[in-house]
Amino acid sequence: MNDLILTYGAGGVQGAPVARGLLKHGYQVRALVRDTAKNRMLASAGAEVVPGDLADLESVRRASQGVDKVFLMLPFSGGGNPLEYAQNAIQAAQEAGVKLLVLNTSGQTPKQASGLPMLDYRIELEAMLRGSGLPQIILRPTGYMENLLGPWVLPRLQAEGVLAYPVSAKRPISWIAAEDVGRFAVAALGQSALGQSALDQSAPGQPDLAGQAFDLGGPQALTGDGLAEVFSQVLNRPIRYEAISPEAFGQIMGRMMGPQAEAGIVAAYRASEAAPLDELVVEMQGVLEKLPIQQTTLEAWVKGHAALFGSPAAAPR
Repeated sequence: MNDLILTYGAGGVQGAPVARGLLKHGYQVRALVRDTAKNRMLASAGAEVVPGDLADLESVRRASQGVDKVFLMLPFSGGGNPLEYAQNAIQAAQEAGVKLLVLNTSGQTPKQASGLPMLDYRIELEAMLRGSGLPQIILRPTGYMENLLGPWVLPRLQAEGVLAYPVSAKRPISWIAAEDVGRFAVAALGQSALGQSALDQSAPGQPDLAGQAFDLGGPQALTGDGLAEVFSQVLNRPIRYEAISPEAFGQIMGRMMGPQAEAGIVAAYRASEAAPLDELVVEMQGVLEKLPIQQTTLEAWVKGHAALFGSPAAAPR
């Protein structure tokens, strides 16, 4: 596997599993990061770490030179224009003649415009990529299990045995581990030019899944009470779920990301309350037939992070 793959976000929770997985499978990895000094572990693992910023087209162009494939995810922050960042990455990929671009939307793409820029930009993002002419595969993960490590969860879970999250206790979610999203991305990037596209058999030289988009979820769809039950069993102590308000969640996020992000987050979670109850449930059988990976259950994930939750994992049952 001699493909050189440019990875964006490789220093973060979502992008790091992609870089690690690609290296494990023998790919050459080039990681674009803002601060190379903070990403020495990537370099030590064998990645070529280059400085740059998605807001700076020239640095993105330099990073894209000689690249075969691209893994793209956009930074989640209250500042900057994600569509501008995406355009820079897509333009550089076009100029470099990449064979495949795999996009992680870092969330579900609305089926229709909601009026909320924090959500609707994904509609424009996907349209931009499809219109670029680049062979592409789109991954749309639902809620990350790693969201349960945030400051809106850990302090109360550790001190009170309360798992607090801004989603109704009755709403099931197909929680997915970031490592699994990384595995799906590696599987998608492993698509080779087989001479035809799965969607257009007259398109020679494209990866066989080019043009497809996949909603991604975990192997279980759990309500708030279901979450608490798994945490209780694994941590061997009572845990209860509490649905906090979007405003309380937004205040915490606002302290981290600023008032602009806070307003958008509150509006997005308010809108989700009006969505169909099964909006965050994903049926994975069809996806796994095309992108086969071993998925992580919530029980296994909690066991792996038990020390952070303030209790040793219970003995296996």
